[in-house]
Amino acid sequence: MDYEIIRNDNDFHEWHSYAPIDSQYVKYSSSEPSIIAAGHKIEDVYYCFANARASFMNAGLDNYGDICGDNDISKKYTKSHFLTVSLLEYAICLDISWQVIWAYTQPSSFEYLINQKYKEMEKECTSESVHTQLNCIISQNGVGIVQAQKLKQILTDFENDSCVKKLRSIYNGLKHQGTIHFQGLGEQLNSMMMSVENKTIPTLGRKSYTLEEIENLLFEYHFKFKEYFNSIIQEIMPPDYKDGKVSFVDYVNTILNMNSVLSDD
Repeated sequence: MDYEIIRNDNDFHEWHSYAPIDSQYVKYSSSEPSIIAAGHKIEDVYYCFANARASFMNAGLDNYGDICGDNDISKKYTKSHFLTVSLLEYAICLDISWQVIWAYTQPSSFEYLINQKYKEMEKECTSESVHTQLNCIISQNGVGIVQAQKLKQILTDFENDSCVKKLRSIYNGLKHQGTIHFQGLGEQLNSMMMSVENKTIPTLGRKSYTLEEIENLLFEYHFKFKEYFNSIIQEIMPPDYKDGKVSFVDYVNTILNMNSVLSDD
């Protein structure tokens, strides 16, 4: 595994620039508040993806220092730990990416934004709910149908990718059993020691993976997720979103309107 390729992959840092600041609130809070909510969730994906990449790079270190003993088993365990953490974080990136689409398709309301309703709706977001919301927009055959169709296709293609399915399967297994069994790290017993009529008697066990298998899976997922998420951003966010030029008058009026909503509660 050439970890230098991951270390040199830095263009995803651009996602951080979608975090909404004052100028975005002035430009979009009244006309397209869901844009601000989507930008906020893009920032969440950025941090999660950056953490996943960092954990993945830590797995490729030649020297683990004080956190690891100077023997092969300790080094394998430390590497497996970083790979496991990275897999969890990469998988969560998909969960949060659903929230980007979910936030964007929620009711477009200034009051909804100022009263933090977009944050409350995060709890209801799943892959199924996002698909349902997109299907609803498509079925109405009105404004936003083409965009909803594109977002649904982007999401469906990514979720059905074999690499993504495998990573999600391991991730779901982790949630239920707490660990990944790596070959060479602890004995894995899947059958009774004695057989009957040349048949082994199966026992409860866990699927085993090699370190290299998980490394390759994470490497492939890293770049596929980047492509997928860039497609979502391109479809949702306005081309001039990052343009921070707003008038002082508009800024003051926005602040006053936001305060008025808060004062009414």
